[in-house]
Amino acid sequence: MSPIRSQRTQAEVRHSRWPGWIWAVPIAAIGVAGWLGVRALVHGGETVTVTFDNAYGMKADDTLVMLRGVRIGTVSDVELGPDGRHVETKLRIDRAQKQYLRSGTRFFLRGAQLDLGDPSSLKAMVAGPEIVMEPGPGTPADHFEGLDRRPALAPLHGPVVLYAVRFDGAAGDLKTGADVELRGFRVGTVTNVRLSYDAGTGALSTPVQIALDPSQLGIVGAPPPSNGDWRPFVDGMLTRLVAQGLRARLSQDPPLVGPRKVDLDFVPGAASATLTADSGLPVIPSVASADFDAMTAKANQIITKIDALPIKETGEQVRGIAAHINALSSSPQIRDSLTHIDHSVAQIDQTLQQVSPQIGPLVAQLRATASAADRAVAAANQTLGANSASQNDLPAALRELTDTARSVRALADYLDRHPEALVRGRQPEENR
Repeated sequence: MSPIRSQRTQAEVRHSRWPGWIWAVPIAAIGVAGWLGVRALVHGGETVTVTFDNAYGMKADDTLVMLRGVRIGTVSDVELGPDGRHVETKLRIDRAQKQYLRSGTRFFLRGAQLDLGDPSSLKAMVAGPEIVMEPGPGTPADHFEGLDRRPALAPLHGPVVLYAVRFDGAAGDLKTGADVELRGFRVGTVTNVRLSYDAGTGALSTPVQIALDPSQLGIVGAPPPSNGDWRPFVDGMLTRLVAQGLRARLSQDPPLVGPRKVDLDFVPGAASATLTADSGLPVIPSVASADFDAMTAKANQIITKIDALPIKETGEQVRGIAAHINALSSSPQIRDSLTHIDHSVAQIDQTLQQVSPQIGPLVAQLRATASAADRAVAAANQTLGANSASQNDLPAALRELTDTARSVRALADYLDRHPEALVRGRQPEENR
């Protein structure tokens, strides 16, 4: 027999196309990065720069950019400008809103300053300011000049017609962008406020330039001008209305604390006036704000009355009375006297209940009670000091205590003379 040979096992190495589990992590990271990149390209935003005079509390990744009440972006960076006088704010705007980033678009802050005429600004002052974007025409742009409040009317709302108003009195806090109203309707805005002094006449005035929006004036019966120039139409309208008594005046809403605005309304008995010209602009005649002056005078009267009140002296008197009361309540002599009176009254009650025929102890007890009350009052006077020795200066409780002592002493004297009163009651004494 030939020997049986054993078969040998041979190993074979096969190379897999999968590089190995160790490469799973970097491959996954590359995939995530690629997905984020694609998402950024699809949903990413446009970065624009808006220059403001002040940061007004704006914060990166916190301050919102709003368009008609809808969030369309956020502030990505806030830094001081190269000139050191302005603040450059980087805004990250949603890519879908890129079409509105044009040279005529305006950015302004809501909540940077208190505006009682705009309730939304009060909320923004608590939660922090927000940037409002108002789209406009023009070429694509990525640099803008921001405003700290709502901008004045511009071609954004159509063509405007400029006029001038001269106020003889102080214009106060009238700001660029303030409203111009005609019978309560907003028809324009203030575009410029300045101080003017005429060296020839010595007159000091406050010229105000306003822009009226013809589309808000309610002009009917006339077709829109083919050349877009509304000047003849609006001039004709104001010429008639001024002849009927239309005047411009300053007002505030709410009164005294609200923002200033220009009111165009009719003034009964106004002197005859017409549109005049000044530096190429028609001038609307103005009158003093009688309501504002009257409210200011009333406020000054109230302040004067408040200043005349003896607030300091009254406070010192109250503090003095409190110190005297504290001294009374902490006096050991008064506490002892009141305790003695308590015991005496209890003994009187017990004596009356027994209706004892022995009047002597009762009268003695009454006299002791009156004496204890007198000692309590004397101790209070000594505690309050020599300046408070008069009975009229004592607290009401001590005056009542004095009256009680007097009544108890009178009762003791009466019982001493008429002991039968405990049984029969007090009888009227015969007149002698």
